[in-house]
Amino acid sequence: MSFSPQSESRSIYEWLCCPECGSRDVVRGPRFDDGSVELRCDECELTARVGL
Repeated sequence: MSFSPQSESRSIYEWLCCPECGSRDVVRGPRFDDGSVELRCDECELTARVGL
């Protein structure tokens, strides 16, 4: 499964674990004006913007 960084908003519930590697070591980044946040996996470094 491949995700493009910040290409579209996704639900935060899809990130209870990393969609790429399954790790639960996910770090929340900054919140944006549209209410979405950046989430990053510490294991595989996948980064995406997700909606809350």
